[in-house]
Amino acid sequence: MEGEIQTLPANEILQRLATLFAISAHDRHVYCVFGPYARLAPFQARLREQVRAGSFNRLGTVEYLSINRTIFEHLKQKGQYERAGALADNHHDEQLRRLLSETFRDLITSQIERPDVVGLVLSDFELLYAYDIGNNDISLVRQVAINGKRVCLLVPGAMRDGRLWIFDEDPQARREFPDPLIFRHSGWVFELAD
Repeated sequence: MEGEIQTLPANEILQRLATLFAISAHDRHVYCVFGPYARLAPFQARLREQVRAGSFNRLGTVEYLSINRTIFEHLKQKGQYERAGALADNHHDEQLRRLLSETFRDLITSQIERPDVVGLVLSDFELLYAYDIGNNDISLVRQVAINGKRVCLLVPGAMRDGRLWIFDEDPQARREFPDPLIFRHSGWVFELAD
């Protein structure tokens, strides 16, 4: 039914995403695919390969970003990698949090604002949540997914009581995923079926 979370097998979700990335968009377009790590990891690998092969590039380039890896690459490009290491070594958590936050914001906006890019697929949010910047900064994707741009979030989590919990398999790490990123009533939220 339209407007509800769609529980589908990986093949069908890949087909739906291919369609979503191929249609014109004017309003906010944030897609969310979630499931436990055991189902999400193989799905991520398949989606990453399809993105690399250009299968989603009908309207423009779609980029796949693994946040854990890409944020470090971006820190290096900006000449901030050593500073981040020193902040971590000296337990300057608040300054490190700000630096990671600024780097994440710069990374996402610089990627999605490229004229050839129509969308981003974002995975691997562990680093953001480890430094407590997930609740505030992950919502940036809602701001940038406008004017024909779109973002797909791959979330390791489970839906309980109408809320999406990221890292649901680890009670100590479990956090609520920001509700404004879950466009339930658009039909763009997909749960990976068994």
